[in-house]
Amino acid sequence: MARILDPSLHAFRVPPVDEVGLLIDGDDYYREFYRAASKAEHYLLLSGWQFDSDAELLRGPEAEQAEGPVTLLKFLNHLCETKPDLQIWVLAWDFSLVFAAEREWMQRLVFDWTTNERLRFRFDDNHVERGCHHQKFVVVDGRYSFLGGLDLCDDRWDDRRHLNVNPLRLSRGEPHKPFHDVQAYLRGRLVAQALEELFLGRWERAGGEPILLPPVEFASIPGQRLGLDGLLPVRANEVALSRTDPFGTPGGPKLCDEILRLHVAAILAAQTLIYLETQYLSSHAIAEALEQRMRDAEQPPLELAFILNMRGETLKEQAAVGLAQAQIIGRLRQVASETPHQLGIFYTLPACNADETPERATYIHAKLMIVDDRFLTVGSANLTNRSMAVDTELNLTVETLDGDDELARSIRNIRANLLAEHTGGPDVELARGLVSHLNTLAEQGEKGVPGVPCRLRRHPSPTMSERAALALVDPQKLPFDPDQVEDFDEEAKVDFVSNLGQAVRDLFGNRRDKG
Repeated sequence: MARILDPSLHAFRVPPVDEVGLLIDGDDYYREFYRAASKAEHYLLLSGWQFDSDAELLRGPEAEQAEGPVTLLKFLNHLCETKPDLQIWVLAWDFSLVFAAEREWMQRLVFDWTTNERLRFRFDDNHVERGCHHQKFVVVDGRYSFLGGLDLCDDRWDDRRHLNVNPLRLSRGEPHKPFHDVQAYLRGRLVAQALEELFLGRWERAGGEPILLPPVEFASIPGQRLGLDGLLPVRANEVALSRTDPFGTPGGPKLCDEILRLHVAAILAAQTLIYLETQYLSSHAIAEALEQRMRDAEQPPLELAFILNMRGETLKEQAAVGLAQAQIIGRLRQVASETPHQLGIFYTLPACNADETPERATYIHAKLMIVDDRFLTVGSANLTNRSMAVDTELNLTVETLDGDDELARSIRNIRANLLAEHTGGPDVELARGLVSHLNTLAEQGEKGVPGVPCRLRRHPSPTMSERAALALVDPQKLPFDPDQVEDFDEEAKVDFVSNLGQAVRDLFGNRRDKG
């Protein structure tokens, strides 16, 4: 079987690693970031889409037993105050006014002016128009790294139970929705060095003074295993690091679209299975690759199992990507009806007691794809147009080589483990027959079959209201999810505005619509 990953097309580094694994959901990631950062003696580099000074890294008994502060900024400052050689750099996206109501006010003042002089904070506004910086990664002392979909901010914490009501799932004293995400952990000097180069380049381009990291002789010694709780091991000896960067790279193409090329190659090469968890599915390039693979009569039939959000949480989100996702789901379901492939698209509910009714679906924020249990990619990139072309993104990928059964087993175990979380039942390891099995579980859950705790549900899109809105506007021509840096088509703007009122009424006139 030919290898999917081509480093010349799909990655900027393929470094060896001493250890790699996945941390599922904020509880595990926040705790292990706290532990790793607590061991830092020299430097911490933090890059993110969003940081909140009061994000609680530890909760419940773990917070009560902690020796130092447990909220993000107090914790980082405490590390500087107690470790005289430690330096910390924090790089955050200089967010758009669209997100102002959701962000912490006076953040530069809070992070940079009220803390130790060795804690440096900077907003990064060096991105293309209508783009954002979406890379989320951390480097600890040049040895330990984290990257994925999780930011160290409010509204992201949850544990793997995804309870309907969890007294620990609070942000600024208010309960927030159940939340699912995935973060990778890496141990190794060379992979940390690749992330350091990425961070240092962005820091300077954002206007920061050049960073001179402490000498790394200490980091050339392999770091000890941290013994992370909840880590799902990935038995790989190397990883590929891939980017989206609309500014491109010196001497390279204008657009660095390694992540898009990687996803398309993996989809077209799939032989038995494509498993996706994604916050959004609105990329026309990804949809075209899926349809191309599904209509290829020379290739064997696939099991395609997708875990998505039930719907956009806000008008902004629904208009930006919800309609395009509905269009794509309808298109893929039509293709599946005309071909031998098994397509299952699902959302998941939180865990409820017998006397509870779910208040909302679990919010899927993960960005993960598994192909044939031999290829796994995870990172910050959603399957949207903008994540593939306009925003800066960062993904990690592993792939089995010939005879690497141990890595294949670890990927399969991760898929089974994730599906167990979404269904609320035992591990699901099926390849052939997977979608039929999941559909049966979802149907039993919908009917409330006694003894069947399944929380998986069949995705309702495209609903009647979404179909009505799609009759008025083509979501791929809207300005919210661009696939290129160039200015948006003025004619499309006029078309959108002229139909906006009716489309909004169609989308939000009846939020209980199951379509």
